[in-house]
Amino acid sequence: MWLSNADKELREEEWNTTLMELENDQFVGRGRELQYFRDFIESSKDTKRIVHVYGMGGIGKTFLIHAFQRLAERLDGMVFLGLDSEDFAQSPSMLAEQLLFQLDAKLSLKLSKSHETPLNQCLHMLKESSKNHRIIIAVDTYEKIGSLDRWFREVFLRSLPESISIILAGRHPLTAGWMESPAWRSIITQVKLSAFTYDQTRLYLSKAGVTKHSDIQDYWRFTNGHPLTLSLSAMAYGNKEDTDNHPHEKQEILTYLTSKWLSEVNDPELQRLLEAAAILRHFDQATLNFILDERTTTTAFTRLTSLSFVNRTNHGWGIHEIIRSAIILNIQERTPEHYESLKRRSASYYLQQINRNQSSTWEIAEYFYHLGEEVIRSAFFQEKDQQKKYIEPVGAHNFKEVEEYFQKRNRYDQDSVAHYYNRETDTTYHYYVSAEHNQKENDLIGAEYVRKLGFNVGRIVKNEEGEMVGLSLIVPINKHTIEQLKKEPVSRAYFRQLSKEEEEEYRVDEDSYSGWFIRMLDCLNPEDSHTRSFLLYSLFPLLLSGGRIITSTPIPFFQQLTQAFGFEKVPNATHYDFGPDQPSPTFLLDVRGPRLIQYLKQFSQTVSLEKDHVLHVADRHQLTKREKEILLSIHGELSNKAIAEQLHITEITVKKHVGSILKKFQVKNRTQLMKRIMEMSPYL
Repeated sequence: MWLSNADKELREEEWNTTLMELENDQFVGRGRELQYFRDFIESSKDTKRIVHVYGMGGIGKTFLIHAFQRLAERLDGMVFLGLDSEDFAQSPSMLAEQLLFQLDAKLSLKLSKSHETPLNQCLHMLKESSKNHRIIIAVDTYEKIGSLDRWFREVFLRSLPESISIILAGRHPLTAGWMESPAWRSIITQVKLSAFTYDQTRLYLSKAGVTKHSDIQDYWRFTNGHPLTLSLSAMAYGNKEDTDNHPHEKQEILTYLTSKWLSEVNDPELQRLLEAAAILRHFDQATLNFILDERTTTTAFTRLTSLSFVNRTNHGWGIHEIIRSAIILNIQERTPEHYESLKRRSASYYLQQINRNQSSTWEIAEYFYHLGEEVIRSAFFQEKDQQKKYIEPVGAHNFKEVEEYFQKRNRYDQDSVAHYYNRETDTTYHYYVSAEHNQKENDLIGAEYVRKLGFNVGRIVKNEEGEMVGLSLIVPINKHTIEQLKKEPVSRAYFRQLSKEEEEEYRVDEDSYSGWFIRMLDCLNPEDSHTRSFLLYSLFPLLLSGGRIITSTPIPFFQQLTQAFGFEKVPNATHYDFGPDQPSPTFLLDVRGPRLIQYLKQFSQTVSLEKDHVLHVADRHQLTKREKEILLSIHGELSNKAIAEQLHITEITVKKHVGSILKKFQVKNRTQLMKRIMEMSPYL
């Protein structure tokens, strides 16, 4: 049945009304941005007439523009003209035609049939319409407007009546000609969108029919509040049977997102750089040079760091964690050998940094991350909100907070589970603690423990509001604390079984330490995996302490973690302080002196990577085949005599070859030789 024109208009109005109601109902968050827009359109005195909304792909810019439109169209006399730069060819006439079409649809203009160009006609109609209407022009996907950018700014906008306001939305903040001019800066407000909070995520999911607490937690860990990822996940939840038309598995969602995000990456060189950068949590130009075994141009690096999902970090640059996961999964699926090679080279890079005696806690942490032990990566490197927490030493000034913490902790008497999610493998590790264990721990330890052993055993974890959310108790071992450690539950099993000679090694002066006993890593909210991860990450400095690290626990998850880190179970030091059915082994890690480097090397295939590096450098210095064999033996710390026996040559011949190698590298001895080789970049 054909509809009359009146029926068509009614049907279109019904569809528009229905869609607007649905969009309003599904819209979540962005309260601050919406309030700013209300103030913006209601104030006639606002001198900033351009609003630029920006953020990474999928962050919700288009949905916010639509929300702005719904707000604007509720007001009498308000006309909202919405464009998307992808919907018209990049030319002034096509942009003008898009605006004329919308003006005609909204105001029923009688367009003249003059010989004016579309642009002149558009500017004329905008001028006339602005006399009786408040007009807002919005351009979405502005980052793709390309060569039209300068014309849009310097010609089109300058030709508009002053009463017309502009909204732009794109992946990048406005720069160049926009922000270099004080005049333009004075009328521009830039609004950066971020991911949803947990509460906003929960609200969004509830609107999609996801109400089960465990499901909400699962989606929160997977999406971290990223709106597009959340939308696809919620769609999958509601369309489990419709497997043909919707991405329904998490890895399918990440694959789909990859295609959306990588629309910014339009050439093979940038793609290759991005893949290497995605393997790293933090990167700079030197790191990429090493990982790719070639020099990266400054131009290419600048293009990489200009991508909307690449941001500055405390240690260079980093890719948004969901996008990192998506890219990594893509590499693993396409070229698993290339992925493994990049991962090994990343570990090798950080081990070389440590070998140079320039190591820091951060570099050791990154080394462990790139080794690929899944439980370590999952538990120690939970990204969300890590930068918003900080550690405060316990002292007389804040000891009352410690007392209050234990009072609150004593009220917690139920089972608890913290979840550590690995997005790349879609695996969740569960840290379960029984109610009985929590109650027993409350009996065994409290604020008095800190008072007896000293304030310096305690570290308070606070969130960005300054609230105490966690506590670590790590005891420095010396002649003062060892006596108390021999008496206290949990630690006494180890320290009582020491021989006199072993105990004496621990009895250093009170202002020093010979090791550390990790007594407690605790969260006020036992299910707060991010604070637990923050506490675990804060243990990395102990590896640089040059002492022994001791801990004891009956909790299987922590036992798994300590063993993954290379802690060894101490014979005759298992106790039952947590209960007769709760055996608690004691674990020890010795990183004194040179043991640290050997300890780190034992974890990975990095030794073979070092050999590859040595051979790579040897080729550049034109070493003979025999000299390469001897160089590898020197790398393996063999003596001249051992090298001679291994290669079936005389020791004098070995000395001659060693002398030749030293000369080619312009060094005086073996120590200088290996230091020189390990400091050499592979791409030079």
